[in-house]
Amino acid sequence: MPRFPLLVLGLLLASTAGCLSNEPMEFDVTLEGAEVVLVETHENGALTGTSPAEIVLNFSGTPAAVRYTVAASDGREPVSVLAADGPLVAMAFDAHGVHNVTATAFDADGRSASQTFPVHVNLQIVWTEEATQSPGVLSFDPIPEYGGPMADYITIESVVSNPDLIQNLGGGREVDVTWRLIDPLGGTCQQHSGVVHEGESAAWNTLHFTTYEAHDLAVDYDEGQDEIDVQHTVVVAYEPVQ
Repeated sequence: MPRFPLLVLGLLLASTAGCLSNEPMEFDVTLEGAEVVLVETHENGALTGTSPAEIVLNFSGTPAAVRYTVAASDGREPVSVLAADGPLVAMAFDAHGVHNVTATAFDADGRSASQTFPVHVNLQIVWTEEATQSPGVLSFDPIPEYGGPMADYITIESVVSNPDLIQNLGGGREVDVTWRLIDPLGGTCQQHSGVVHEGESAAWNTLHFTTYEAHDLAVDYDEGQDEIDVQHTVVVAYEPVQ
């Protein structure tokens, strides 16, 4: 066979092989949980539990992958999972804030593809006290531990209850209380006063936009003789960009 056709054939094969090796990897990953909530539970002034916020990355749209990694912007070691173990990779967060999460897939030919997602982790604090005449102070910090955007706002829903002194019979009296949201210098940012009649409850719901400093939430027992129950729900919220 003449040498010229062989040379042309070799060039065509080399060209075709090069095109195949440079083809992009088929890559499609989805995020379940772009907005999640970290929950802290306090009972009678003590932290009793934390429920981390969890997301799941789904790599099922990347059929050629042999390995996945998920890296978060909070500085932890990336999670690495073999594709043979399934297409789902979970990651938990124990700090509120806006975290960037990068999902990467690798195939057997050494190709890789990545996508970065913002994850908004809100903080919800649930505080309960029972049978007290001296409610404790709830201290919370809305500043994100690992940097990034500041929280957009803080919501407070607080309920003070004055149970019957003698169940179903009464015998007590009303209680005067004042809620106060306090800044680090001891100044009162917001406050609200109420009268809690026996067997009833009073509530204070408010929105606060100063999220760049720590706060205390206090309930002052102004006047009365009955023991009261207190329940706060505080949310440090990060709104996703629309």
